[in-house]
Amino acid sequence: MERYLLVSPNCSDLATPNFELKQFQDGESYLRIPQLSELKDKHVVLLHRIYPKQNTSIIQLLQAVSVVKPMASRLTAIVPYLSYARQDKEVYPGEALTARLLSRLSVNAGLDELVTFDCHFIKRGPGKHTHEGLSIDHRTIMPQLLDYVRPKAENPILVSPGKGAAYMVKKEGGVVMEKTKFDYSSGNIILRVTEEEKLDFDVSGRDVIILDDMIAAGETMIAAVKACKKGGARRIICTAVHGLLVGYAFDKIRAAGAREVIVSDSVPGPASQVSIMTGLKDYLE
Repeated sequence: MERYLLVSPNCSDLATPNFELKQFQDGESYLRIPQLSELKDKHVVLLHRIYPKQNTSIIQLLQAVSVVKPMASRLTAIVPYLSYARQDKEVYPGEALTARLLSRLSVNAGLDELVTFDCHFIKRGPGKHTHEGLSIDHRTIMPQLLDYVRPKAENPILVSPGKGAAYMVKKEGGVVMEKTKFDYSSGNIILRVTEEEKLDFDVSGRDVIILDDMIAAGETMIAAVKACKKGGARRIICTAVHGLLVGYAFDKIRAAGAREVIVSDSVPGPASQVSIMTGLKDYLE
């Protein structure tokens, strides 16, 4: 089946955009695909980020799916970082499980398949999965990140700061730290106030590469860096697939003792050094 690549304006750093995203004066999203007739009976691959500005970007994704689906034989959306993926289980009664809602909305809009990288609620690593009826092609960019980071360290020990990212280090002979989370912060901004990381292995005099699926506010990574520093690590490099790096997270991680912070361009930013395009060759060639 012939493929047709649709590139969102919010992915202009990855490929040339070919449809329109605008806003009305009241803030509502506007989307137009001028070449819609060219999509007839093709496998349409839509490349679109839904972070940052996730609430607006998700509406734009659903708009694109609703426009394309009646014309296309198959519709695949490539969403590098899946926003709301951490809202997949209830901590307190009455919380919205928005990861499930987003999957159902995508299916109902007409999406056949979602391609995403290192999704927080998929703990089994790369492969085909189904979530709330949505077919997900779950990929990892961690091998490419490791290829980039390893030459910067000497005989490093690979460390995951928690079980959630354990699949990233197990195949590489790495180790997993024991993470203790504390309660949510008070107020309207939700944040895990502090996290403790326990070392059950020796890092004294060693270079350490800490790997995680994502860095948001940086609390987990900061705690892991401090634990490795206290354990006598020589050099510490932090790497993650998704670098949200909210607020001053980048500076805080460096101040805690990390020599470098390196992430992919799933979320573009100053720490983005490895492109997700290397993990999409089968769709984009």
